[in-house]
Amino acid sequence: MQTILSYILTIILMLTTGFGLFGEKYDVYENIRYGEAERDLVTIYVPDNAYDREYNGCILFIHGGSWTGGEKEDMAPHCRKFAMKGYITATMSYSLLSNETFGEVTAFTMVEEIGQCIQAIRDFGEEKGLNITKMATSGYSAGGHISMLYSYTRADDSPVELAFTANRVGPSDMTPAVWGSYGLGSRLAGVKITDEMIENGEADRVCESVSPVYFVDENTIPSIFCYAGNDMLVTEGNRESMLRVFGEVFGENGSNYEYIFYPVSNHGLLLDPVSEYKYDKAVLKYCDQYFGY
Repeated sequence: MQTILSYILTIILMLTTGFGLFGEKYDVYENIRYGEAERDLVTIYVPDNAYDREYNGCILFIHGGSWTGGEKEDMAPHCRKFAMKGYITATMSYSLLSNETFGEVTAFTMVEEIGQCIQAIRDFGEEKGLNITKMATSGYSAGGHISMLYSYTRADDSPVELAFTANRVGPSDMTPAVWGSYGLGSRLAGVKITDEMIENGEADRVCESVSPVYFVDENTIPSIFCYAGNDMLVTEGNRESMLRVFGEVFGENGSNYEYIFYPVSNHGLLLDPVSEYKYDKAVLKYCDQYFGY
């Protein structure tokens, strides 16, 4: 009954606000190459009003897939939703982990590709006269992880100024305290963990190097993040780490971040339409606040 009522409330909210029902027309520029790797492609959505604006922000959506799969088209619904609201959006593919090529592609590879993709978006904007002056990154699951890792470690080097980041069920803490072993941190960092490394603490530092939460400080860009109450993949330790660290740095109700909880949903975030509505509204609020329109 609670779920049914939630859906009814969401429909009412959508009808009264028009969110997602009506919006700008947009052009789609598909499969623009941003790097040399096979999967280094980005698709960009440009609303009609962006051509007439003096400056523009862009939201880059990054797909999930456990760092081993997924396609940029998975994020197309999000690109369309926010393009209809007047914002340039983009979705990228990136290189993936493989058991056969351990260490050749790592989380750091993916982070580098985000930077390359943002540079390509900037170049595209200059070519089209769009003047893209601000970026936001947004990712789901594994895409949320590398979106946060880029935003919390590379903001100063971004080809376009990062205004904020908004991520959904993104793994934040790869340490054994959260994941139960060094395996995931080892794989993402491309470093084989030895007993000696565990004994001398180097193994912990390897896991921390691919954990976005370990890079949060007073200079961290504004952040939206959400987690689900019944997520068996990205478990509660990830949201607890994020809430603890952001609370320590910015205060329990800090103005630099917004947390949205999906109490009923699993990893797919499909069972909490009111939370989904709140998440979308939070992103729009951050766009208005940090893009300036």
